[in-house]
Formats: sequence, C-alpha cells, structure tokens
Amino acid sequence: MNNPQILALCPSSPLGCWSITHRCLEKRCEHILHLATRVLGSRALAGQWLCKPAIGLRYQVPCNILITRSGYQQVVTLLGRIEYGVYV
Repeated sequence: MNNPQILALCPSSPLGCWSITHRCLEKRCEHILHLATRVLGSRALAGQWLCKPAIGLRYQVPCNILITRSGYQQVVTLLGRIEYGVYV
C-alpha cells in the first residue's frame, strides 16, 4: 500500500478479544479521526491529513505516533493549534 487511507473504524468487538493496548489504540484513533474531521471540515481531508507527514509533528505521520500516549497528545495538541490558528 503506497497510499494508505482510513476507510472506516473497526466495528466494536467483545472486550476479551483484544488486548488493552489495542483497545486504547482503537479509541485514540476513533477520537483523533472525529477531532480531525471537525477541525479540517471533512472525513476525507481528515483521513488524508492523518496519513501524511505533519510539519507540526516534526514530519512524523500522525497515524504512526498514535500508539503512544505522548504521540496521541502531540496529535491532539496540533489539531487544537490548527483549529485556533496558533502556530509557534
């Protein structure tokens, strides 16, 4: 896959089927996709943004850093900055 795209969120599954790490990642992705859709105006734009290197994340790809709590917080912070036009 040269151009990954977020097509849909995984359907909910019984809690026992996935590890706590996977469930946390799933919730983070769901929240970030919702937040990015609100900030950027459409789900398509949000999906594109999440899969491209972001200057505000030191050229890291947002989807790639969501696995850690600090990466998740960096993406949330950047989306907040984009939403309010705050660039330092």
